[in-house]
Amino acid sequence: MPPKRAIRCNPSARHQVMQNDPPERSFRGVRLLLLGLPFHRIQTDVCGMTPRRDASNSGPSIHHFLPPPNFMASAPSRLMRTVLLIAVSLWLLPETALAQPVTQPFTFSISAHDLPAIEHGSADWGDFDADGDLDLLLSGASAGAVSTQLFVNNGTQDGIHRFSALSGPLHQVLYSSSSFADVDGDGDLDVLVSGSTTADWPYAASTRLYRLSTDGTMTYLENHGLPDLHSSSSAWADMDGDGDLDVVMTGVTSGDVLTSVIGYNNGNGTFDAHTDILTGIGYGDVALGDIDGDLDVDIVLSGASADGFVTQVLRNDGGSFSAVDGNFPAVAFSSVDLGDYDGDGDLDLVVSGGSVSELIFEGQLQVWDNIGGSFAPSAHALPGVLTGEVTWGDYDHDGDLDLLVYGAEAAIGRRSAYMYRNDAGDGFNAATLLVGAVFSDASFGDFDGDGDLDLVATGTSSLGPSFTNIYENKRQVIPELPGAPAALVASVDDRQALLSWQSPTPLVDGFLQTTFNVRIGTQPGASDVVSAMADPATGRRWTSGPGNASVSDAYLVDGLPDGTYFWSVQAVNNAFLASEFAAEGSFTVKGSLSTGTEEESLPQRFAVYSNYPNPFSARTTIRYDLPEAAPVRLTVYSLLGQEVHSASLGTQPAGQHQIEWDGRGSGSQLGSGIYFYEIRAASQSATGTMTLVR
Repeated sequence: MPPKRAIRCNPSARHQVMQNDPPERSFRGVRLLLLGLPFHRIQTDVCGMTPRRDASNSGPSIHHFLPPPNFMASAPSRLMRTVLLIAVSLWLLPETALAQPVTQPFTFSISAHDLPAIEHGSADWGDFDADGDLDLLLSGASAGAVSTQLFVNNGTQDGIHRFSALSGPLHQVLYSSSSFADVDGDGDLDVLVSGSTTADWPYAASTRLYRLSTDGTMTYLENHGLPDLHSSSSAWADMDGDGDLDVVMTGVTSGDVLTSVIGYNNGNGTFDAHTDILTGIGYGDVALGDIDGDLDVDIVLSGASADGFVTQVLRNDGGSFSAVDGNFPAVAFSSVDLGDYDGDGDLDLVVSGGSVSELIFEGQLQVWDNIGGSFAPSAHALPGVLTGEVTWGDYDHDGDLDLLVYGAEAAIGRRSAYMYRNDAGDGFNAATLLVGAVFSDASFGDFDGDGDLDLVATGTSSLGPSFTNIYENKRQVIPELPGAPAALVASVDDRQALLSWQSPTPLVDGFLQTTFNVRIGTQPGASDVVSAMADPATGRRWTSGPGNASVSDAYLVDGLPDGTYFWSVQAVNNAFLASEFAAEGSFTVKGSLSTGTEEESLPQRFAVYSNYPNPFSARTTIRYDLPEAAPVRLTVYSLLGQEVHSASLGTQPAGQHQIEWDGRGSGSQLGSGIYFYEIRAASQSATGTMTLVR
């Protein structure tokens, strides 16, 4: 059998490229754990099959990889037998090895670099040293060893992208996840890493939190309070509205317990961890975002639970979580992401993972449209992947979110990596074919600072060896950064501050093209209350992703101590590049007596903004701008055009205004449904749509 070949990164090569060999029959052997799941190695005869080799013979061992004893303990026996059959098949069955080259057009070029090859791990961008370029954390299996390293981006030298490993107390893990966040509000990035310190069973789960400083200092934060997990995922957001970043994690303990945890940040590097709120999930993913427009953070979980494979969308109502109705796919070894791909101002969902059938363990992908906080499956039909990544990002700079789909299409099938271009009414179209992989991860980020979205991808290729590829975006059209938001308003009630602003750009072809990123501090320019994880002077962000306010043009923070606070907001385009911060505003909290300040300049035009929250059950707020004094009236209509409520607001001065509506008409409560509202100021008027849910 001819050996597999690969052209790897070297100083004389412009690109790092996986090369196709002629199709050949390759014996996977025990190299393939069931789709990246760390399994027990047990010498056994499974499903009545007689082993072709035993441990005393030369060649691959007959050690099969079986699930931990309690994995899917309550799943139907037929499903369990299928999983075991797949495990055996991965060892017994031959496979045609097909590698995928990067194909024309060369939107992405594989660039030469000096990073190690990684599989069974994670890759995450973060500018921890705040020098203006993105650094990279890689964890997983590398050259037969377990590895976790934080690499400093040193720029390009002699045509090669150079990185140097930062020394520090990093715990070496694989089957891992990693994520950057400003955990302690000190204005720089910290990093969370979880995984297994051992490659074989019994797995030693580990979760480590490290405080990073811009001078390269790394400190392990002991007693952080988060559980040790492997086969994990993590995501950061302010779950309780107090301003600091909390974390949601999923994974598996050393005792094989499937676990989901919400870690509420105590503000000092420790967390109040709750493992009894969410369904325990492992071998999957988590995504966070405000799906219903009520200015708090909701949760998407996907993976293996004690009752089988699940995907759950959970609405946050004051710290209590309830499931959103939907026949979401039952998948594991999965990836999920939230993003407003259709530009209608709410977060849509993509889910991809492995589903089990009697025939094969295969990838399944679904895109779900957000309709007023509920979800409906879209008509987009794309091939699914497992043990990989699906993620949104605007790679072609046309303003809307495109979709990367990266992983294995089936247990013993094709490894694929497609960039699907969002063509709006024409759906998603495969635009760029990259090198496919299994046991993989991928992350968008403008690592070379040229204003477009690049990509790092890791995993195991169809040809066998692991790799780390950096794809440099070679598109010639570099969009301008968005403008800064305007008309900042702070409305303070007791210890709660509602911050709002006007988007810098109108809808383009009906698409919202920005998210928003808020900072709040106790000093001018500071972000020690709400961290924007961005340079306060230039606005350049230290992480790659949407802003912390997502698609909303308002941000709510609660429980503030007495004092004066300074705040601002920036716009973030769908390539995750940000504007400068808007002119800073301030507000004061003093017990129940609070004041806010507005931007000094008056509105230049009449404008009415989307109500929030939307949908709503008790009351909703509508903001509007008056460039000059005018009589104002609010009118609400039913879906059939019947007037159900009308109120004269009197003559109001020029400035920013808002009105609340409690869902009542003619003195009585109205029923659930869609309603239209009109704000009329003298001869000008504007309308909007709101959803009332009783």
